[in-house]
Amino acid sequence: MKRWRRRRQIDGAHAVPLTPAQVQVLRAHQDAAGLRVVYLFLLVSFVGALSHLAMILSVAPNEYPILVIAGIFDVGVFVVAFFLVRDGNELRGTVLALVVSSVHMLGMYIYFSSAVGLELVLFPVALAPFLMIRRESPVLRNSLSFFATAIYLVCTLAIPEGASTTQVPVDIADAFSTGNHLIVAISLPAMMAILQKNMSATRHILEGAARYGELRATTDELTGVYNRRPVVAQLSEWAARDRGNYAIALIDLDHFKTINDEFGHDCGDKILQAVASTLRSHFRDSDMVSRWGGDEFLVLIPGVRHADLVPILERLRRSINLIEKECNDHAHSVSVSIGAAMGAIGQTPDECIAAADHALYRAKEEGRNKVVAVGVGVPTHALGRPQADGIERRSAPPQSTK
Repeated sequence: MKRWRRRRQIDGAHAVPLTPAQVQVLRAHQDAAGLRVVYLFLLVSFVGALSHLAMILSVAPNEYPILVIAGIFDVGVFVVAFFLVRDGNELRGTVLALVVSSVHMLGMYIYFSSAVGLELVLFPVALAPFLMIRRESPVLRNSLSFFATAIYLVCTLAIPEGASTTQVPVDIADAFSTGNHLIVAISLPAMMAILQKNMSATRHILEGAARYGELRATTDELTGVYNRRPVVAQLSEWAARDRGNYAIALIDLDHFKTINDEFGHDCGDKILQAVASTLRSHFRDSDMVSRWGGDEFLVLIPGVRHADLVPILERLRRSINLIEKECNDHAHSVSVSIGAAMGAIGQTPDECIAAADHALYRAKEEGRNKVVAVGVGVPTHALGRPQADGIERRSAPPQSTK
């Protein structure tokens, strides 16, 4: 039981449960953020191409007509890519921008060789597909990244240094080289930070969805307490280890069907929630409070002595008697019948629960709103309800307490 509780506490500390609707909202926010990254890449690429073009035009446009034409072409391509993305053709616009950027670097390197450090810009271009290709297409991402990497290898290995077709003045080469180094120094950490944030957001969504699934599998949706599954699992584990020294209490609301029939299920649900809240506040963190079905709750109490069991359950019964819920202008008080049994070594989960159920039946027979507890030293192997002389019981004191 402690292991089950520990796992819930650890998971809960790191993952907030996310409903399907919440997951959808977070995914929409993540998609919007991804689209902003695409626009940002296109904007930076456009500004970079425009600044290169402006630098060439301001220095010596007549001496480098090929650079002027290439600059105009690049600016036009990024504008076209922007409008493609805006009109819903995000994949086409992104692929166009990445391919043109890679090819542009190859052409410029052939033109300038290593004088201006253009090959360094291929590093962020190779990383960009993992940010910009938002559709689940690993082959396309890897292909574009490999394409940019291959161009970098061609530039550095296949084209000898100083083999450029054009020699540019030192001041222009230095200006281009400084700008390219700054672009790489800024863009790489920024892209890694965006990737990290995106991975963290995805992990948060996946863990939240998994946590929600776990809670749906182990928690009663109406009351927020456990359902049957974790209790049965815990009892099976204890039975496999031959562990005793625990108790099971079955709590059944008295005349609950009458409340549902006369005042509706909404009223009954409010009362069930109030009883579950009282149960959670009454028992320890190590105890397992579960909704066993309908108007019946089961509490698994480890490490409790037989002599302490009835006083604990009596305090619970009196606390529940203080509940008052207003439904349809009518105040409803609540009473419960409680049957409890001490667990014993060698018992199966069914036998242990059956013993508590026998005690609950006795509490109902004796007038309801009371506690009956039985101590079981050996497995009962009993089926059905017990006979009057087949159970050891401790009845509750009268309802009026000091």
